[in-house]
Amino acid sequence: MHVVQALVSLNLGGSELVATELTEYLAATGHRVTVIAANGPLAPRVSAAGAAHLDWPIGRKRLATLAYVRRLAEWLNAEQPDVLHVHSRLPAWICLLALRRLSPERRPAFVTSMHGHYSVNRYSAVMARGDRVIAVSDHIREYTLRNYPMARAADVITVHGGTSAAQFPYGHRPDAVWWAQTLGEFPELEGKRIICLPGRLSRYKGHADFIELVAALAGEFPDIHGVVVGKARPGSRYRSELEGLAGRLGVLDRVTFTGARLDMRDWLAASEIVYSLCSDPPEAFGRTVPEALHLGVRVIGWDHGGVQEVLAGMFPEGAVPPDDPAALLDRTRAFLRDPPPVPPSDAFGLDESMRRTCAVYRALRPDPNDEAPR
Repeated sequence: MHVVQALVSLNLGGSELVATELTEYLAATGHRVTVIAANGPLAPRVSAAGAAHLDWPIGRKRLATLAYVRRLAEWLNAEQPDVLHVHSRLPAWICLLALRRLSPERRPAFVTSMHGHYSVNRYSAVMARGDRVIAVSDHIREYTLRNYPMARAADVITVHGGTSAAQFPYGHRPDAVWWAQTLGEFPELEGKRIICLPGRLSRYKGHADFIELVAALAGEFPDIHGVVVGKARPGSRYRSELEGLAGRLGVLDRVTFTGARLDMRDWLAASEIVYSLCSDPPEAFGRTVPEALHLGVRVIGWDHGGVQEVLAGMFPEGAVPPDDPAALLDRTRAFLRDPPPVPPSDAFGLDESMRRTCAVYRALRPDPNDEAPR
């Protein structure tokens, strides 16, 4: 089977990581894979997997991007892949317009992934127009069916994200080298109990709630230190706002912003508690939640959206009522005083997620020589 993964870029992000993991899995199981996306930090993983990478910026929001419609149509007509799987909106439009230039018998199956709460309009509706639509959680499946009437229930399939047991082994803790490098960069973390909010700096991610939580804990737990792990736009005004809030609350020296990191596993493992505090909209899936739990690290999150599904299956103790700062503070205090164990779990595993996605492909393009899903 020849599968094409199409997305904006190979930068760090949830949809980008899913596409990269699919690329690695498909290549490792004997399939041909081509990734169409602008270059980025994940490109070496694509190349190491043995996949082809077309460095085409089909997600760049400029008029010149439309030139890729013809280029892509010609490439698809020549290569005749079996499946074209798109992970974001502008690439989906470029792909759909390219497919319309092909005769029906030469078109690959068109698969889209709903990675989040896309705005409800004609532009976003392209993500609900796949031959199959993969939703990253039951919550997103319901959102898709409620807001995009062109999507048929039978064609919208939930495939939760998955965590690699090899990359996030239970009980893993950062080694001495990581700690030495980290403390060299962030000396304020020396001897501190870290609580962590992973995720890019975006207003709905709950950073203000997290900083207010650090301030509320400061008097009772003087060694607590909040770490925000995630990318901010250059010159981000939002980061300045958050630093201003921390300053007003007297905890500017208790909050560290690391920026984008490739060592997320060790930041999660170094933390006593990891948080997921997306408010409106809720987190579509929240991959750092199962990643932390697979490591054996406690997670506290608002009990809604995709995070609700993960916590219910792996660590119900971590669920708190959405947008309830008092409940968040009480649960955090309880975890810091008497940390509950996180049991090992096979839930939300990467292999299962990959196999279910491949089953979607096979249903659209059966191959008698292909191994049946295990």
